[in-house]
Amino acid sequence: MLLRLQGISKRFGREWVIRNLSFALERGETVALVGPNGSGKTTLLRLMAGLLKPTRGRVEREGRALFLPNPPAFHRHLTAREHLLYDLAFHGREGDWQGALRRFGLPEEVPLAAFSSGMKKRLALVRLTLLAPDVWLLDEPETALDGEGRALLIGILREARRSAGVVLATHDRALASEVADRTLVLGGV
Repeated sequence: MLLRLQGISKRFGREWVIRNLSFALERGETVALVGPNGSGKTTLLRLMAGLLKPTRGRVEREGRALFLPNPPAFHRHLTAREHLLYDLAFHGREGDWQGALRRFGLPEEVPLAAFSSGMKKRLALVRLTLLAPDVWLLDEPETALDGEGRALLIGILREARRSAGVVLATHDRALASEVADRTLVLGGV
């Protein structure tokens, strides 16, 4: 078990976003979170990542988890190379960042201020593959990707099954059915 939520509830002010949810994620499993805007998908991912504390219940994680927000956040004046070298050093990891940038069709030395939204999403996916966490928590990873980028996303999600567990929030039910072992439908409370 990589991730377990036991009776999770989350409230913001007087509004309950999630009520009494239990969930477990195993290594090699991909779970899609689907539901309308405001149904709690992003909140649930943030709870899983430890970025939010539940109002009630408990979150247990085994191994390293990495949350990919939508949109991904980067320093606009740094290059892709600078971002990746910093991330690898910060996490004490090594990796073929040049090969990963080539695979995802991204330049090394262009400041991110010049990147499109799709290029930034690709860079976030490069970062994810290089850091290789045990738990991948992805918030709408397909947003802003073109057809080639979507194919790369599907490829890395399939590769992740070998060593990680994946939870992805999406509005794209076709993507969910293509990559997920199971789907958790959130409908609000």
